[in-house]
Amino acid sequence: MASFISSLNTAQITLLSSTTLAGLSSSDWAAFSSAQIQALTTQQAASLGPTSVNLINTAQFSVFETQDLSSLSTRAIVALKTDQLAALGSAQIGALSSNQVISLTTGQVAGLGSDDLNALTSSQIGVLTAAQVGAIATA
Repeated sequence: MASFISSLNTAQITLLSSTTLAGLSSSDWAAFSSAQIQALTTQQAASLGPTSVNLINTAQFSVFETQDLSSLSTRAIVALKTDQLAALGSAQIGALSSNQVISLTTGQVAGLGSDDLNALTSSQIGVLTAAQVGAIATA
């Protein structure tokens, strides 16, 4: 399947079903180019569960469009590895919904850089739990 994926153009990537995406292995996801990752639609991104999100490498995850990131379920957000979050830019962190921010684990919050924390909106800051704030202080 990986060689098939690498041969698809970006228009064809947008046609992959959520069922197909859910069934991809780590080698299949590794076959995606940055352009192909960016071609994923918001609906496709929203369909990605925790397992799928964990199979996407950090370089690929760093090119996710902000609207695609904000469409991820809170279960998918909780499943993100700290290196995946660290690969995101400040604009991407700032695009997370308040529900996504409150779902971040303390370990994930501790891994955020100062630029990421400064990118949080007042709404996002307002939903941080005491444990999340404590993780920032100890980071």
